[in-house]
Amino acid sequence: MQTQLPVVQSLPHPGLAVPALVADRLAIDDVTIYNECDLWNDQIFDFAHPSLARPAQVLDVATMPIARVLIDANRPPDSLDNPDGAVKSHTSYGDPIYSTPLSPQEQVRLLDEEWGPFHSNLDRALTGHAADVRLFLDCHNMAQHGPSAYGDPGQVRPLICIANFGDAKGEAVTKNGALTAPPDFVRQAGAIAEKLFGDLVLLQPDPERPAPVVALNQPFVGGYILRRYCDRAYQQAIGSNYVGLMVEINRGLFVGDQNTRTPIQPPNLERIAAIRLRLLGWVEEILRLL
Repeated sequence: MQTQLPVVQSLPHPGLAVPALVADRLAIDDVTIYNECDLWNDQIFDFAHPSLARPAQVLDVATMPIARVLIDANRPPDSLDNPDGAVKSHTSYGDPIYSTPLSPQEQVRLLDEEWGPFHSNLDRALTGHAADVRLFLDCHNMAQHGPSAYGDPGQVRPLICIANFGDAKGEAVTKNGALTAPPDFVRQAGAIAEKLFGDLVLLQPDPERPAPVVALNQPFVGGYILRRYCDRAYQQAIGSNYVGLMVEINRGLFVGDQNTRTPIQPPNLERIAAIRLRLLGWVEEILRLL
């Protein structure tokens, strides 16, 4: 019998699908789509996977099937003029996505047909389990080094980033707004992750710039999903009270040091299984803190 975890998961970026509306307009190929997505995230965060000695069920999972480079469910719907917004026009390396720009009408249609259903599903998941959910996890993975069009181009990233909109100690930062989890809880979550992930090494380590095992709110403090669904007014409206974290796993652990043209390869099942096992152990331990 599987354990039931009081957790709802958001997986907004593992998809590789292309909407029919734009399939014949792309200036990018499958290789770029592959390198822009949170590869194999639905496998990494699958705590019910049969490879686990003690598999566990979460309350619910919302997963986005559409490629992140096209539709980003972790961006607000009013970001259509942003090249890195909800309906993107450029990749994380600054390359144009479309041979001819999308019209405003096409952007809105993609928002309604692709972005909207993911958020409806996530809202239903949290509303339907409002009485039971204790932890909301916004689940991601990230390139080993910051992409060129991001705020940390070429920078070394940790093996795992845990975010609550705070600073490097999980404490509140005025410009970031309210925290989604208490600072002490986040620090303890970081210490547990350090213990569990400390034996893992990158597939292509950089001996001149070793990556830290864990960082809090670096390189990401959280995104639209964490903010929207951990907002106190939202929780009050659905009659719930849970903490929320965004978790980012370094793809250098199971894919390698990617760039926009890294060749497509099958999932590294051995590495994925090792990360999955540690993630489940991490979730079980931090739930005891609650």
